[in-house]
Amino acid sequence: MNKGYIKIALTLLSLTGYMQNGAFATEHAENVANKANSVHHESAFDKYKDMACYSIYENLVAIDHANNTSELLIKLSETSTDDYSTHPTENGDKIIYSKKIGNMDIGRLHLTIPSASNYYDVIEELWDFNDTQKYNYKFIKGSLARVYSKDLIIFEKLNIDPKYVPFVKKYVLAAKVKHSNDTTVILCPSRALNYLGKIDDEPNMKEILENTQLIETEIDPEEALIKLGTNISGFVIKKVENDQVDVTYINAIYDDGNSTKYFYDKKERYHAYMNILSLTQRI
Repeated sequence: MNKGYIKIALTLLSLTGYMQNGAFATEHAENVANKANSVHHESAFDKYKDMACYSIYENLVAIDHANNTSELLIKLSETSTDDYSTHPTENGDKIIYSKKIGNMDIGRLHLTIPSASNYYDVIEELWDFNDTQKYNYKFIKGSLARVYSKDLIIFEKLNIDPKYVPFVKKYVLAAKVKHSNDTTVILCPSRALNYLGKIDDEPNMKEILENTQLIETEIDPEEALIKLGTNISGFVIKKVENDQVDVTYINAIYDDGNSTKYFYDKKERYHAYMNILSLTQRI
């Protein structure tokens, strides 16, 4: 890693305020909330010591990917829904937006939660990989493979179609990224990382991250999504005027021709929608 890259990465860390164990850490107010909720969120490093990463370089590359992906989600959340199809929810008080561009099937759901004081509660409810008391309603699901901090992990997604050849491992990033005092992005998960090894190889996470190109965030966000050619999902949580919290969920599914996988991804997205719609009852 050259000195320029290190300076940029460290500046990113400084700006985002995430310097715990060489990776992300939450701000003071979140830590206070975490202490009150410590039964659900014990230290990720203490709990998953065998998966913890102590390489500064690998941490920085993982952070770079998380920031890069979260930037795309923010830009997507800010695009107009005028050309999206609309699908009212069962009780009619919310609208699910959908749009298909090429092989990308984009879904969006917007939710407003009263009282900006619920901002951190919403974040903690959505960032649930380490919550042992949630099972059927978890947003972040998969087999944990690497822990950079309690706010940045890699996990392996299950192959849901055993008849589909070739059988491959798929690794994804999940992260909680603070963009400002009023905006947090949760990746759940990011796009698939570029794993080139064989199914029985021990994964080298540093190489996997290095082999995964960053998303083009300087172009139109929907164009960047099409060029990405893989699934991506996450939340953009914002404190807004009128003492409210806005939650935008984006779930883009890439149709690669595997009908079983595509059907499964759409079913998982539907379950995520239903889970999100019940969020106000749990805050």
